[in-house]
Amino acid sequence: MAKLVALALAFAALVVFATAHTTIVTTTIEDENPVSRQRQCSQRLQGQRFNQCRMYLQQGQSPFEDNRQWGQQQQGIQQCCQELRNVEDQCQCEAVKKVFRDVQQQQGHFGSQQTQQLKQRAQMLPNQCNL
Repeated sequence: MAKLVALALAFAALVVFATAHTTIVTTTIEDENPVSRQRQCSQRLQGQRFNQCRMYLQQGQSPFEDNRQWGQQQQGIQQCCQELRNVEDQCQCEAVKKVFRDVQQQQGHFGSQQTQQLKQRAQMLPNQCNL
């Protein structure tokens, strides 16, 4: 009889151990698709003008501007950086691209030297703003 009780206890312990060991793990996978993220960011940024960034990128585009406007440029970059910091982290690069495209379309200089300067300024924004 003692053997039967010991065997029953061993079996019960084995069942409890097996039940406790079997767990369900649920993992949430965030959408890592860059195209989907880009689309989401574009939708979130729609309607935002980023006026300070637009003005900053347009500064220095005129051959008549000189270094006397350096102070204005520094103020412009700070205001632009603030606009970009107000955007969700994952959408900040898309915001810079949007500003570049908007200014480029406004000026209509596709492929010109001015567009290259504009592009360089836009590419430097994330570093200048510590994004």
